[in-house]
Amino acid sequence: MSSSKTYNKGSIWIYDKVVTNVGNAYNPSTLKRSFSSQQFVTCSLVWLLAALSVAHGDCNNSLTTSLIKNQLSSLEKAINMLDNVSKCTCPSKDQVVFHAEMGSSKTYHRTSVWVYDIVVTNVGNAYNPSTGKFTAPTNGIYQFNWYTLSDPKVTSHPGLFVNGQIKAHQAANNNGGTSQYITAGSSMALPLKKGDVVCIMDVYGGTATLRSQWTAFGGVLIN
Repeated sequence: MSSSKTYNKGSIWIYDKVVTNVGNAYNPSTLKRSFSSQQFVTCSLVWLLAALSVAHGDCNNSLTTSLIKNQLSSLEKAINMLDNVSKCTCPSKDQVVFHAEMGSSKTYHRTSVWVYDIVVTNVGNAYNPSTGKFTAPTNGIYQFNWYTLSDPKVTSHPGLFVNGQIKAHQAANNNGGTSQYITAGSSMALPLKKGDVVCIMDVYGGTATLRSQWTAFGGVLIN
């Protein structure tokens, strides 16, 4: 959302600030979506039957029956073709997935890259636990997740950066009592090019005091 908003029960929440929209399936103004190919085939069949009924007034006459059979045959071929495409085994890219946690409680200042030094999984070795940076090994769409647990009475604002540019924000405002711990989590999918560098840094500055394994960073190549 580009600004703070108030919604009542039953209202659709409108996220009007688009960061990435591969395929243009999301419309921030109307929230409308496009039909899939299968839905289009189904709607075409319904439209056909309705049109023929109006034009001929009787679904039992031979002309109408012949037309319906021909159209059903064409639609069946189209559906079979779509099924074959969906079942096609295409060459897949190398798998890329990682998840890393902080091995101990750490303190970071603004512009410092947060280093998640305990690697749980790192298929493809695209994440570097020494620098805290992920380097895209190939073009594709990636999904990233990051979770933050700050010390009590401490605020942290970790953002997802790509090549030094902020792409997403998170606020871990732990202003409660001395024993209150609050975890914040964020997720984002975005297209990357080979060689793009992704990392987590504090957005607004100040000191971020983070709690070890409850503060984590991960990602996966999804397409």
